[in-house]
Formats: sequence, C-alpha cells, structure tokens
Amino acid sequence: MSIVKKIIFPRAFAFAVDDLGWNEGRNMLYDSPPGPYRVGIKRNFTLEDYQFMIKVAETVGVRVQCLFILSEMDRENVLAQYPTTTHMKSKWDNSHRVCKEQIEIMKYVVDQSAYMEFGLHGTGHEFWADDGVQRRAEWYNMQDRYPWPEEELRKHIEAFTRIMNQYGLSKSNGHSFPETFVPCAYSYYWNPNGDYSLGKLMWEYGAKYANTDFSQIPELSPPQEVNGGGFDHGVHVINRMNFGNLWHELNTVPKVTIDLQGTDIVESHWANWLAQDAFLQSEATTRWIDYYNCIQRVDNRYIAKNTEQLHSQWLYRKHTIIKEVSPGKVEIDNSVMPSDAFHRDLLGNLVLKIERNDDELLGKATLNGLSIPAILNFERYTFLYLPPLKAQKYTLEFELGAIEMNDYVLNDGTYNVYSASRRNEEFDIELKVYGTQTVKVKCESCTQVDSRTRGLHIDGFNYDTGMRMALIRITASDFQGSRGTIRLKA
Repeated sequence: MSIVKKIIFPRAFAFAVDDLGWNEGRNMLYDSPPGPYRVGIKRNFTLEDYQFMIKVAETVGVRVQCLFILSEMDRENVLAQYPTTTHMKSKWDNSHRVCKEQIEIMKYVVDQSAYMEFGLHGTGHEFWADDGVQRRAEWYNMQDRYPWPEEELRKHIEAFTRIMNQYGLSKSNGHSFPETFVPCAYSYYWNPNGDYSLGKLMWEYGAKYANTDFSQIPELSPPQEVNGGGFDHGVHVINRMNFGNLWHELNTVPKVTIDLQGTDIVESHWANWLAQDAFLQSEATTRWIDYYNCIQRVDNRYIAKNTEQLHSQWLYRKHTIIKEVSPGKVEIDNSVMPSDAFHRDLLGNLVLKIERNDDELLGKATLNGLSIPAILNFERYTFLYLPPLKAQKYTLEFELGAIEMNDYVLNDGTYNVYSASRRNEEFDIELKVYGTQTVKVKCESCTQVDSRTRGLHIDGFNYDTGMRMALIRITASDFQGSRGTIRLKA
C-alpha cells in the first residue's frame, strides 16, 4: 500500500436560511400600521417553494439549516394573547390565511427533516411594545440598544411553541424544541456572564446552537474574530456574515469568492433560493447545487452535513492541535477542549480530508487502534469522520492502496456516525439519524438488522453482494433527530 502524503483539517461550511414560514412575502414596512419586512418579494408561498430547497439538499447530501417565522402559520389566533409579537397586537386575526396547504407544508417539513432542519427564527420577526411602535427586532432592541424584558421573550418562545403544537410538533408526540436559533435582524442579547441573556433563555427551552452577525451588537462586546464564537450559558454561538446575497434578492448565491469568506456559516435568505417563476427554478436549483460542490472541492473546506457537524468542527478547529508526524500518522491533541463542549454534548465528528489518486482507496484508518466509523468519497477526496473526541491525545493512522477497508459507514446521508464496532458476527453502529434515510454499511455480510433504541425504527434493509454493502432504511421518531444504536448480524 502507498501512504497518503497530506492530511487536511478543513473548515466546515454551511448556509443559514432565514425567513421560511411566511405565507406572504410582500414587505409590510410601509403599511399603516407598519408590519414586518417578511421576505421582500411580492408573492404567496406554496409547498413548491419548500420542495425546491429539498431538491438542492438531497442532491448534495446536506441538512440545510432553515430558520422559521411562524406568525402566519397560526391557525388558532393564539398570537392575539401575545400582543408584542405582531403589528396587530391584541387584534391579531390570521383566519384569512388558514388553509389546508399550511398543514401540508408543515407535514412536508417533518417528512423531509433529513434535509431540512426546522430552526427557530422568530414568531413575528419584530417587537411591538406597549406604545405600539414597531422596533427591530424580536429578540433584542437594536434601535435603542437594550434587552427586551425577559418575561416578554419567554412569551414569544411560548407563542412559537404553541403554533408548533398546532401541527403536532410537540413533546407529547416525541418531537423536540428546535436545536438551532438565529435571532431576527441580528437581535442577539449576548451576555454570557450575566444572569439574563438570550443564550440562557434559549438553552432552557432546548436550543444548543446559534449564529448571528456579531458586528451588529458592538455594545455587548461579543467575540471580535471574523470567524469568532463562544458559549452563552451553554448555547454555542458563532459569527456569520452575508457575502453579497442580499435578503430580498431572488436566485443569488454569495458574490464574495469562497477563499475570501471569513465565516464558516454563511447568511442567506429564502428569496435567494427561489426564482421569479417556476419555469426558471431549475436554473436556480442547479446554481445552488453547483455552489455546494465547488465548496467541497476547495482543499481547506468541507460541507458540514448538519448543524451539529458545523459547530463541532468549529470547536475542533479552534481548540484541537493536529500534526502529521510522519506519512500516514497523525497526532491529535484535544486535551484543551473547553469543558462546556462536553457538558453540553456539543462535540460530534471530527472531519479530516485526504487527497488521493483515481486508482487509490482508503485501505486503513484507525484512531488509537480502533477503526474510524465512517468515510465519504467525493471526486479526488476522501473524508474521514472520526468519532467524538474526549479531552485527550489520539493517534490516527491511515493508508491508501488498491483494496478498500471494511466495516464502515459510507456517510453519503445527513446523519452522524459516532462509532462502529464489531464483535464476532455482530456489528454495532451508534448514530444520529434525521428523518428517513438509507444508511450504507460496508461489511462482508448482513442477514439481520435491529434497532437497539426506541427512537430509531428499521423500515427494512437489503444486502448488495456486488457492493458488499448493507442498505438500511431508518426513520427517526423526533423531527430534530434521534440518536441510538443499530446492530447488524452476519
């Protein structure tokens, strides 16, 4: 076997897509009374507008971070009880928007949770205080530069949750609160050392990850680095930027070249992913697919499959030292990883990247002597998905050659694979699955597959003798993802 010459420790890449969930797109700023900016394009949204995004995500193999506003999805007028959430305040009446398609859309979001993450953006996007004046924005007063009352923001979260419940997205049905939060119009109240902060509030409800443009809140002394971030009472918050794709522009990808993009996560908005009309959408969809593939081809970047991977890789890049001590041997020092990363269960896969020749395959990849759980081949690159690391040192050894390694997951889905271990005829895989996906396992044989966890359901499987691969169809019960173990038997 030949030894690969170089290991790459890539930066992760992901898009955050704001403002899904609106039923109507027209900017209401100039109405009387003024309403939210919404999407900034004069059209009503249909199920198709969600399907276009899923086409991109499914083709590329990513779970796109989608941030929802739910006011116009309110089917029971509950927001009248929360007057600071809408421009109509206690007179809120959404009955003219209530329709069957809302149910179809939200069901589609759940059914496609393998490719679309349902994240929290806001209830009505802005904030309407007692004086009736609309202020930017919902989660922090950006105009007067002070935090909204904590009790009011709790009401906003409660309102958002009640609208989720109208569609069956409740704890009683096995679904979790969104793990990802992005504040409307960068209205993040950063106060990690105080008794009250937005991170503290969101963590209490179940959020783990957030992103915003820190440059918009200089008075709160957020992290200063372009790709900066930190912990706010348990929530991991990272900086994001817009690179030329304005919030209201149709069919537009970032205009700043990839090598000049300073943040791992890139701001985008729903309008950017859509074309003016359906007959133009195919071109827009192809444009986004091509953009993702361009990222994957950049040596020092890789497409994070989901938000957990994005934040996990950010933490590893910030705190982990990787050194190739000899060809095919890499020392990994994770001993200074902050304790918050472990206490809040934020660390997932560490992802590395190697370049190979067309006739080469990954013949070996072990971490402290144990095989790594998952890999992915993309054109001339192989991506190594290492298990979550503890606060210690590791040695990675790998080889390229003509014969490919066995007993691993081919990670072309959007799930996370944490471990894969064989014991005689049994092969256990620990993973987190989103939605319904086919998990591909390279192994010599497979006659039976069982789930060892209630939240993961095995829908069926077959073994392809030519590929020497088990194809296992798995459904997660929680639309925010279910973690557990499956067992293959030879």
